[in-house]
Amino acid sequence: MSSSPKTQRDNRARQAKAWSIALDPVYGLIGMGAIGYGIDYLAGTGILWTMVLALTGLMVGFYRFIREALDLNKEQAQSSSNTDGDPET
Repeated sequence: MSSSPKTQRDNRARQAKAWSIALDPVYGLIGMGAIGYGIDYLAGTGILWTMVLALTGLMVGFYRFIREALDLNKEQAQSSSNTDGDPET
């Protein structure tokens, strides 16, 4: 049985949102780690700022991950209370 184009579009949008949420910690770690590496390179401070900013980026990424996952869960619960719980309806 084939899904309608709207259903396929909605499924792709949900999947893109899930990937976006899941990759937040990775992006934070890499981005802030790169900034820390640049500071360490220019200031000659070893790996101090790389580690500090990479860990900060990871923590902020996980914070965003949890916050967005809870929002998505709340949104899903509201939509399923209006239906029988089937995402197709």
